[in-house]
Amino acid sequence: MRNDHYINVRKMCASCHHKTVDIEGERICELMQQKVQQRFKCRKWQMSDPMRNAGKGLGMVKRHEYLMMVFEVRIQEREAIENGILLPEDMATLDSLRKRFEAETGLSPFVIQ
Repeated sequence: MRNDHYINVRKMCASCHHKTVDIEGERICELMQQKVQQRFKCRKWQMSDPMRNAGKGLGMVKRHEYLMMVFEVRIQEREAIENGILLPEDMATLDSLRKRFEAETGLSPFVIQ
């Protein structure tokens, strides 16, 4: 099925309005009140808001290099927190990471189209 912005959306739990995800990452159908698989399909499927808005143009595409830098920083921060070196509230903000990326590379973290 296509949304209003001509993006293909598969009818399955992963794209359903009634899906929730619990603490362990398990999908739960709010209508049936049971755990379901990602590709589970039912007659009461309704497109979720994020899938409805896909292709609307509200998001910004980020550079792969920027995402990899953020990933590495977050791994280092998690290790520092586990070792008692860093407090969670002292983690770098996304704004500071964007500025750091720009300063180190001279590039915007976003892909300009």
